[in-house]
Amino acid sequence: MTANATRAATLRIASLLPSTTDICISLRLEHNIVGITHECDFPPSHPLYLSAAPLLADTGTGDEHHGGGRISNVSSGKPNTKPRALTVSQIDIHQQSQAEIDAAVKSSVFNGISLYNLNHSALTDSQPTLILTQSLCDVCAVSKSDVDQEVACNFRPGQCKVLSLEPESLEEVVETFVTVAEACGVKERGVELKAKFWEGGQQILEAASLSRSKDKPTVLFFEWLSPPFDAGHWIPDMLELSGCVSAVPWSKNTRKSVELSWQQIYDCDPDVVIVGCCGFDMSRNEEDARAARKKLEPLRAYRNNRIYASDGNLYFARPGPALREGIAILARCAYDGEAEVVRALERIAFMPKENEGWSKIAFPEESADIPDIEDLVNETYMEAHDEACLAKLDLYKDPATGYNVYTEYAHKKRGKCCGSGCRHCPYNHANVKDKTKRIQQPAFLYEGPDPDDDAVFAPLSSIPPRSHIKVLFFSGGKDSYLTIRKLVKKRQASSPFHLILLTTFDAESRIIAHQEMPIDAVLRQAQHLGIPLLAIPLRRGSGEAYVNRIEKGLNAIRQRVPDMQQMTLVFGDLHLDHIREWRDKEFSNYALEYPLWKVPYDDLMNDLEMSGVSVVLSAVTVTEGELKAGMPFTRKFWKHVEQLGMDGFGEAGEFHSIAEVWSVSREQALGL
Repeated sequence: MTANATRAATLRIASLLPSTTDICISLRLEHNIVGITHECDFPPSHPLYLSAAPLLADTGTGDEHHGGGRISNVSSGKPNTKPRALTVSQIDIHQQSQAEIDAAVKSSVFNGISLYNLNHSALTDSQPTLILTQSLCDVCAVSKSDVDQEVACNFRPGQCKVLSLEPESLEEVVETFVTVAEACGVKERGVELKAKFWEGGQQILEAASLSRSKDKPTVLFFEWLSPPFDAGHWIPDMLELSGCVSAVPWSKNTRKSVELSWQQIYDCDPDVVIVGCCGFDMSRNEEDARAARKKLEPLRAYRNNRIYASDGNLYFARPGPALREGIAILARCAYDGEAEVVRALERIAFMPKENEGWSKIAFPEESADIPDIEDLVNETYMEAHDEACLAKLDLYKDPATGYNVYTEYAHKKRGKCCGSGCRHCPYNHANVKDKTKRIQQPAFLYEGPDPDDDAVFAPLSSIPPRSHIKVLFFSGGKDSYLTIRKLVKKRQASSPFHLILLTTFDAESRIIAHQEMPIDAVLRQAQHLGIPLLAIPLRRGSGEAYVNRIEKGLNAIRQRVPDMQQMTLVFGDLHLDHIREWRDKEFSNYALEYPLWKVPYDDLMNDLEMSGVSVVLSAVTVTEGELKAGMPFTRKFWKHVEQLGMDGFGEAGEFHSIAEVWSVSREQALGL
């Protein structure tokens, strides 16, 4: 028996990381493992995919199981005996929400206390000769200092070696295969495992290179959703090896995952989103992604049905051999829809199958019964409210729910906005922090750019007295956007005016009627264009007519700009006479303007193409022609729809769109 074989035969491994357990199984050392973590979870039916060929004989190291290592085969020399669990966790990630787990982790960091502890007696009883641990993160695994202290107190000098791994890049992860193998006396297996890993990575990259697109897909990988964290450590390298580009455009001074704001995420607006939260399997990531639907809806990837879930625990969080499969998953999701690439990827033997490691997330359909311009809400709580105010009562009972609700009279007695998003707030929700999610009355979601910003349209705070205010009824679609470009041209050619965008949305779902997109998307458009945005929630069951709600919104503008010279209402209608007649009648007390009225479609398309702004369908109401949400609105699409016998611009409601103004600079979007 060789020296290396003798060493492997007497080796007793305590693996304090799921990733090092994976590495040991891939090195065919499963029978040498005497202790594992509580998170080492390969069931008997789940072979570890990547493994080295057996190099040693008659060592009792489990080489006869070359077909695939399984955690149930791990033993301390006795077949079918499971190794001891050496760690315990202070939290149960399977029972807690992401926000609860995040709070526990941050508390742990603040107090310097690990969430994972050693089972000291189990480690001592296992009598390992090698302990595999890490010093990369003291929160998500047992800290190295705890291990060192345990060895110093309970093991004889030289009895047990501690090997600590701390890979940050993908290259460093793969190098640990050799490091662990060498410590175990089977270095050749580590070298082979390393070679097989990179060989698999090259297969994936070659498949991705078959793409016919000149641009690589941009991918945002979520390591956490609540709050959102981007991809850290080795995952950016995995993205590169999968033929993708990280959607996060800025550089970081750390390889660690960092917390992002949702606005930063919306600014990235990736082609593809992959939810692979640390520690969670595919089904949990699907569940949490659906729970975060409202946050994800403003993204182009949501509208294009390009949001995926993956087994983040196995294929991304663990720095081990299964990262190879993770790279394949990244490529498969990023190039989903490119048939040639998909065929090449699915010919790769280790490519995880759909719904067995990754899935395209299906978000359940939501009701589209949302009030809009011509809709009236005919139930009665406003009647009960108005009667209570006349009687100078602080509360009235909502006839639909039976709950007591504070009246506008009660709020006025308080004298200020309480910040809670109350139904009858008379202060335009001045103190509400997250207005897109809470307001029940008309309120400004965006007051305009910084006064020092050289923007086309002034913020509310800089509009001087005796100004002409134009209020554009803005849905976020292509017609509304082209109306803005038309107004900019008029402003440059004639006397100046100030512009305010006005949008209505359903107070319950926070969705813009018929457009099927959240109010956050329009807020993002306004912020990019630098134009103040007034939002008016339409409340089901209020008994208020649409026009009355609009009037409340216009009054909110008057309160912010009290000494204006004129207010003009602007609409992006193209040619439907009955809609214009309705507006002319209902808003007869105002000056009205229709900048795109009867403008030839060819002129509109020329202007849209000149802008460079991408426009995609946000909703489709017809079944002809296989039109789908997420399709780009282009000249070719316009002509195709006309050939089907429909209005090429969807003016009769055949489809609705969103103008992705953030796809170009503000100056280009506005036509400057």
